[in-house]
Amino acid sequence: MSKSVQITCGTCSGEVVVKKFSWHHTTVQWNAATLSSCTELGAPSTEAHDIAAMRSCPRLREAINVAAVEGRFGNLD
Repeated sequence: MSKSVQITCGTCSGEVVVKKFSWHHTTVQWNAATLSSCTELGAPSTEAHDIAAMRSCPRLREAINVAAVEGRFGNLD
């Protein structure tokens, strides 16, 4: 089972709590401080109810991927 890991974005220093259940299943919890420090996470969505588009940051996603490859979430196979 995966454990929760705090991930820090190397660009804006925003911090989120991430839990990965597999290579393709990831949950991310963010807070107001992260939203205010990351221009990508705080960018408004162009779709009326598109929460996923509003909460996407390619640099943060890359930090999560690096942590997964490094084994910080445990065994994801």
